[in-house]
Amino acid sequence: MSEASHGGSISLWLRLLGFALVPLSVQVFYPPLGGALGVLTPLPLAYGMRRRNIHEGLMAIVLVTFMTATVQGAGSGLFFLVETIPLCLGIYWAVGSIRPPYITVIGSVALVALSAFMALVVYGAVSGEGLVGVYGKTMEQMSALMGSVPGSAEMPLEDRAHLEWLMEIWKSLIVGIWLSTLTLLFILYTTMIRGWLHKAGLTDREQVPYFSRWSMPFPFVGVFMGLAILVLASKGTPGTVALNVLLPLGTLYGIQGVAVIVHLFNRWNVSIFIRVLILAFFALQVPLVLMVGMALFGLFDTWFEFRHRFPVSEKSPPA
Repeated sequence: MSEASHGGSISLWLRLLGFALVPLSVQVFYPPLGGALGVLTPLPLAYGMRRRNIHEGLMAIVLVTFMTATVQGAGSGLFFLVETIPLCLGIYWAVGSIRPPYITVIGSVALVALSAFMALVVYGAVSGEGLVGVYGKTMEQMSALMGSVPGSAEMPLEDRAHLEWLMEIWKSLIVGIWLSTLTLLFILYTTMIRGWLHKAGLTDREQVPYFSRWSMPFPFVGVFMGLAILVLASKGTPGTVALNVLLPLGTLYGIQGVAVIVHLFNRWNVSIFIRVLILAFFALQVPLVLMVGMALFGLFDTWFEFRHRFPVSEKSPPA
């Protein structure tokens, strides 16, 4: 490596590490906001890993892990390490992959989930709390975090009861919500990094709209329908477990629904302003309808293949 190249590498990593440590810095002064911004931390690390190499990326992750453990404790540092390494490696793989998008996403998210589960098992064994104890402690911390939201203590009794009800739902669906969020972040970060690498002249334009080819295999329809029936027909633990699995699967179909909508917008030459206006209206007015509608649209695309039935003409703008 030349001296100029070495200097460029150091400069790049200093900028990326500075961005990665912003959430941690905010959390020192205002934990709720810092915790929310924490989802941004893997983005610069994954970009640096892909831009430079895996070795430098892993060293950067270890450095941020050390800082996290110093500020938040060993448990948070361990969880950050085992969650971020497979996530960044998955993004590294997906950015350069030519395999079907759903394979890279499911494989990467499954790797992160398995690593996080093993970390919880190990941490529970080392701390003596066990897996159940670690889970209970995490739920207590979440409840305390919700209680620290400004204005929550002064809420009317009815609103407070509604907040506690939402908290109970969150607790029962935390695995499904986490997997769904992880899936969306993985896709968003992979798309952003592909675009950045293209602007840097490191990838071809054809590699950027990778997820526009998203299409789930037909057998997943049976899994989706079976889980939906189980959720509707059963109560208690079986229904809760099924719903936790249905949420990330519905997210995968929601991504397919988004890909179809973007394809149809391109076919009809809908302007960017109108696209944003339509999506913003549904997201603000009927967000649940938007999420369920996207998932069902993606599900129906498995049968009707909208993108093949309504191809984009050569004059239409690219996705």
